Amino acid sequence: MDSNIEFAVNSRIEIDMDNEIYKSNIQDVSEDYISISIPVNNHKYMPLSKGEKVSVIYYGGKNVYKFNTVVIGRKIERILMIMLRKPKKVQICQRRNFVRVPLILDVLCAMLPLEKDLYHLNDQVEVFKACSMDMSGGGMRIVVNVKMKDKLKYGDIIIVTIPMENDSLTLKGKIVRITSNKDETKLTCGLSFIDIDKKSRERIIRALFQIMRQHMKKGAKGD
Repeated sequence: MDSNIEFAVNSRIEIDMDNEIYKSNIQDVSEDYISISIPVNNHKYMPLSKGEKVSVIYYGGKNVYKFNTVVIGRKIERILMIMLRKPKKVQICQRRNFVRVPLILDVLCAMLPLEKDLYHLNDQVEVFKACSMDMSGGGMRIVVNVKMKDKLKYGDIIIVTIPMENDSLTLKGKIVRITSNKDETKLTCGLSFIDIDKKSRERIIRALFQIMRQHMKKGAKGD
């Protein structure tokens, strides 16, 4: 699609180079280029040079965009910045609230009565294990033991702790769907994330996008 997106200062941007992701953010925007901080991956910097071609991932609003562009120079204001030519064509890679990515993980859940607050839990709150099936920026599906059938109902709020690459992410989810499998040994619960902050949602989107990229690479290799 033609590039009619607006680049916002401080928005996250990533450079995909040799199958590694270097993180950066937008420092300045002009009519012809965007300036980003020096991309970094695990404390390793990527000092891009003028004329170098790069593949870029941009997290803007509700969408994730991907495009190719070229480095047109560097400039120093408060910090050293890399100037990237604005793209003429971009590809929408993911819609935040609609694309679900298969994700099999062991997660830890806790019942949260409606009147309770996430930061004032007590020892009487019931904790149980579950397995995630898929996830998007707006929600996820989990599978639990059928023994929870009488304890979970539509509208319940539960806390889900999701393991991430280097730590974990704790979110609140509202149960919007409950189904049982054919032999009635498991329950599948559809959760809609609530009270989720922008930073947490962006973390989910980045993690899911990396999974999608890995799947696409495997498919390209015929695995």
